Amino acid sequence: MAAYGYSHVPDRGFHAFLGDLEEGAWREISIDKYDAPDQVAPLLLEAPRPVAWKLRARWSIARLDEVLAVASDDVLRSLDAAWDSAQRAFDYTVAAAEEHEDAAVRTAATRVRRAMLKGGGTGQTTLTYGAEVDFGRSQLEAAKNKRMEADLKKIGALAHLKRIEAATDALAKAMGRGAVEGRPGARSTRLREAIGGCVNAFNTIHDEMVWLLEHLPAGKKREQVEALQRPFLELLKRYPPPAASAATEPEEEGAEAEEASGDEPA
Repeated sequence: MAAYGYSHVPDRGFHAFLGDLEEGAWREISIDKYDAPDQVAPLLLEAPRPVAWKLRARWSIARLDEVLAVASDDVLRSLDAAWDSAQRAFDYTVAAAEEHEDAAVRTAATRVRRAMLKGGGTGQTTLTYGAEVDFGRSQLEAAKNKRMEADLKKIGALAHLKRIEAATDALAKAMGRGAVEGRPGARSTRLREAIGGCVNAFNTIHDEMVWLLEHLPAGKKREQVEALQRPFLELLKRYPPPAASAATEPEEEGAEAEEASGDEPA
């Protein structure tokens, strides 16, 4: 398969191409029948070639969007630190209550520690990001129990649950929780892989168009392929290869995609 220059297109270039897929000749290509998750596998074999092209382009961009929706590693580390801090503050309050002069308070604190903390009290702060989100949500569920709610109130820890809830929600949102489980790999690596997927998809689509145009006779079908190819050609024009390397280095299909993009969307 030939390489056409898509490795020089940054993440914002691929993301913006979603608009091109809903304009001009592409607007007439309906993918609704083939884009249903429970039907796509068998029906895709019957899809017209332009439908398959549109699906492949959109799906590769969708994967890129999932990565872009996840916060940078620095942001995740900052939110993780805030979550850990909330947990330590909660543990300190429980520990203080365990030394209270009132035996009822001490007993309540023991029940809270057993039900809502891990290890020595802060073992949960060593978990992966995704596991921390799960742990925080389990704490919030445990706090809904009437007996546990009464114990938390007795030791003066209810305010800590609000802080834990906010920290857990912030961490989950930054992770793009739902699409990403557990601790994700380095964002730069995931971004490079997602852009590489776009590069490969667009190269494949472009290659098929070139092959068809080499064999289709003049007529409406040829004109349709030419019209569908036009936005792809314009995308390449918007992001030409750097002048210094264009004449000396062959294009890598996806391997160096991140060089043109950086770690953050524009």
